[in-house]
Amino acid sequence: MELRHLRYFIAVAEELHFGKAAERLKIAQPPLSHQIKQLETELGVPLLYRTKRKVELTEAGKVFLKRCYQILSDVNKACEEAQSIYRGEIGQLTIGFGGAVYDLLPPILDIYQNKYPNLKIIFQQLTTSDQVKALTEGKIDVGLLVSPIDSPHLKFEVIREEPFIAALPKTHRLAKLKQPIDVSELANEPFIMTPRSVGPSYYDAIISLCFQAGFSPKTSQEVQELQTILALVASGMGAALLPSSFQFLKNDDVVYLPLKKSKATCKIAAAWHKDNKSPIVHSFLNLIRELMIPYMS
Repeated sequence: MELRHLRYFIAVAEELHFGKAAERLKIAQPPLSHQIKQLETELGVPLLYRTKRKVELTEAGKVFLKRCYQILSDVNKACEEAQSIYRGEIGQLTIGFGGAVYDLLPPILDIYQNKYPNLKIIFQQLTTSDQVKALTEGKIDVGLLVSPIDSPHLKFEVIREEPFIAALPKTHRLAKLKQPIDVSELANEPFIMTPRSVGPSYYDAIISLCFQAGFSPKTSQEVQELQTILALVASGMGAALLPSSFQFLKNDDVVYLPLKKSKATCKIAAAWHKDNKSPIVHSFLNLIRELMIPYMS
């Protein structure tokens, strides 16, 4: 028994006329009659009463018709589901992210869920190092992290590049100027940073910025999260260099100042395992590419 047998039977059962059913199916009447007879032979029961004047469903035919509707409906749903999975529209996506991408998450989530309402997204806040480990071990599907990263197992694509800014307590002497500053003006300030083990690229970029300005930063505090850095700056414990997008995190006790003559940038990348062929992952990456074009320098 094949699906075409069911479709042929439905057409005859609805039309109750072999000629009209054949015309509807765009086949000749004799082959249609043969297919229905073949179906009845396989089932071992008559599905139709045939006379010269009319065609009627037997009791078995009436029950079988209902089942045919259900079977074809299930097949159509299965086909649609398979196609949706292939297009990356159904399933679950786990995304790792760090503090440098907070402003990217709302538009990503809003647009992605509007486009793929049947896709479940799970966010996990992780440091860059932890994201690399989680991607390698298959615990997350995509990471949004500071690049570059050094891993033979991962692929990554820069989705945004932004300059650094200085974050200072509002009571700081430079904060009152409310104008761009040279990094060298922070040479004697206590710095609040993340340890290199948390995110090597971010840490190295800060060290390089200070080195080019002629000094090595005096680290007063090392914390795991960039948001914690901001809280400590607000409390007056030191200064920090942060990606410029951090300005969207408003804090009345923190002043953000651009840096003069600084070409150093923080590169945010989407990362995924090189062997991950999931359609969901790649549909997400395609959306990210569309969304992030305005942010890239």
